[in-house]
Amino acid sequence: MTMKNLLLSLFLLSTITFFSSCEKESASSDNPYDTWTSTPRGPVIKDLPMDPNSIEGLHKNIFKPTCANSGCHDGNFEPDFRSIESTYNSLLYRDATNYDPANLQIEKRVLPGDAANSMLLHRIKTFIPGTQGQMPLTTDPGSDWAAKKNEYIQNITKWINDGAKDQFGKSALSLDFPPQLGGLMVFADGSSTPLPHIGLNPIEIPSGTNSIKIMVSFIDDKTPINQLGATTFNYSLNPYEYTNPEATMTTESTPFITKGILGKDVEYWHSISLPVSTFKAVAKNVVWIRTQTTDNINAALFIPATSAAFNTKKYCALIIR
Repeated sequence: MTMKNLLLSLFLLSTITFFSSCEKESASSDNPYDTWTSTPRGPVIKDLPMDPNSIEGLHKNIFKPTCANSGCHDGNFEPDFRSIESTYNSLLYRDATNYDPANLQIEKRVLPGDAANSMLLHRIKTFIPGTQGQMPLTTDPGSDWAAKKNEYIQNITKWINDGAKDQFGKSALSLDFPPQLGGLMVFADGSSTPLPHIGLNPIEIPSGTNSIKIMVSFIDDKTPINQLGATTFNYSLNPYEYTNPEATMTTESTPFITKGILGKDVEYWHSISLPVSTFKAVAKNVVWIRTQTTDNINAALFIPATSAAFNTKKYCALIIR
């Protein structure tokens, strides 16, 4: 046999062997597409029914279209109605921003199980002298608040009285909320009187000040403030970037009591003393303050949070004069 014939024979043999193995494998294997049939897709449901008495229903029907409009509760100040989570976390057990002199017992925005003593509902139903007005102050086009006001008030009332459940159906009475900011104050060069803290503006540090003592107030729904976990302090000349190491704050033996961010007396337990030169700031620089703490139940969190309203960040700041 010539070399050419030998190569041809080997080629034919290998080809036969290949197709035989494929045929054998195919005969013993199930093709998953043999029994496949095309089933027409059903209609897409773009807007699922939602319980109007749930936090999801309240956010969809009321808070998002009526309250989160530009210049109102759109993240510039609390309550923050941009999302279900921000709505819930800025309402439950949170101190009311305004107070009604005729109803001083109403202190919380939402008090689970007690709609009558929840400021959220009170501001909607009542005009409080000295405030901007009855909520909502304005409504955007597309809001049906005027047509459904009474129905929506009933929805809010039922949600609160049923325990103000979150989006997972858990009652607020069984939850433990993370700490929140109560206030910030500063003492200059050993003074026993804090520097003025006007509204939501930064605290001005007078020219020539050598050292300051910063005190921060925290508020928690269940944990005593002097029993919070490790609490740290940080600062930056950029409110969106903190690169300095965290410094441990001291828990005082007794609190200093004075006005906080909401204008009512709060307890200041945590402090840190620093030379002004620490900030490496020059005149007119703004020093942004950030803390971190935990109630030993929730994970440690930054206060103000990265996503906090800018007014809150501005309140937690210093201006070097």
